Amino acid sequence: MVEIIEAGSGHADAIARLHADNWKVTYRGILPDDYLDREVDGERMAYWRTALATGNYSMVRAALAKGGEVIGFSGLKADVDEGYDQTIEHLHVSAHTRGTGLGRALMADAARQTLARDGQSLCLWVFEANVKAIGFYESLGGVTDARGTDKFAGGDAPDRRIGWHDLPALIARCGETAR
Repeated sequence: MVEIIEAGSGHADAIARLHADNWKVTYRGILPDDYLDREVDGERMAYWRTALATGNYSMVRAALAKGGEVIGFSGLKADVDEGYDQTIEHLHVSAHTRGTGLGRALMADAARQTLARDGQSLCLWVFEANVKAIGFYESLGGVTDARGTDKFAGGDAPDRRIGWHDLPALIARCGETAR
């Protein structure tokens, strides 16, 4: 049984560890190796401690396994991308939960939470080289509507924006109901 809750500062370290672990695997060859090998752990720890203490996201949601272990999370910001109510800045699941539907549950949760805040649309940016993620988002009805270059950590990685303007349809594609 997984519970998705609003994350608080007490979740920062677990979210940071999950985030860094995912980046070390998924973004190898996309972000600079030096960053992934030497900096990502400390940088993500400082980042999430500050982010959750200062509330610079419109919402950060943590997926908790039985016993309270953080096994996934999403972080959204409002009014970042023109034409979208919320931008999913981060969506990650732990390696041992991939393929279990947790990513779909977090996407459905992001859509429901956006609707609850009177929003109607979501988007996210994903690296072009992250073909598995692109396939996942497209399977949920996401449409690419912009391309760019992410200059994070000294890298220049091509990326694309994928968006949804029909959140009830997104929720349905995730196998859930809008409630």
